[in-house]
Amino acid sequence: MVWWVSLLNFLLGVIFQIGYLLEVQFLNFMVLWQLLPIYTSWFATQFITRNKEYEDIANRFMNGFSLLWVGFQLGEYIIDNLFSDPFIVAKIVIVSAIFVYSFFIMRLTLLKKDITKYIARIGEVSTVNIAAMLFVQNIIIVRDSIQLIQLIIGFILLYLIVDLSIRKLVEYLYKKVKLPVTEEEEEKPTPRYERITAQPQHPPVQKPSQVPPIRIPPSQAPIRRNPLQKPSVQKNTLEKKRI
Repeated sequence: MVWWVSLLNFLLGVIFQIGYLLEVQFLNFMVLWQLLPIYTSWFATQFITRNKEYEDIANRFMNGFSLLWVGFQLGEYIIDNLFSDPFIVAKIVIVSAIFVYSFFIMRLTLLKKDITKYIARIGEVSTVNIAAMLFVQNIIIVRDSIQLIQLIIGFILLYLIVDLSIRKLVEYLYKKVKLPVTEEEEEKPTPRYERITAQPQHPPVQKPSQVPPIRIPPSQAPIRRNPLQKPSVQKNTLEKKRI
């Protein structure tokens, strides 16, 4: 029974950390003001692309650029607290990882790699940006390793719910406002299993058109003569000579 109690306490701690994350973000105006551009771009990107931002290379590139922008913002904090923050080394590693991640995404996007459809989505990029801003700027205070694990699990669960909520909200708004849909959006791609099992459709073989033969009336039909028979004109001329 002891491990059940420990597991229950751990799960209750995860729920508590989710509430803590919501509190430090939305009940502090200064923190909310810093995170508002990230949330706004998250919703705007999903709304403009109708939850298909991964299909556009420009959106994936700009998602990587947003990581670069957040890295510069956090770099300013590191410079100001270089000798006063006891965890400055770990924060330098976090900001450096953000820069690497940003350049990695932008480079693969320019090379048109398919992996960027999964690692450069606005949901994942926004989650990384928010987490980095909260941890590096000491908005969230970590006391021990158990709390850190609970924070990470709670953070992932929270922003999975946020991403799903934004997607559902975008779909609801499109149905409510009844915005026009382009022909490309109406054409849905064929599932992979249907493309494999579908038989090729050959065009139907067209039979040659049978045109009925032209029948010439008897009056207009050509007169066929025997080549051995002499023409009647010559016979008449001989009879005249005999007379």
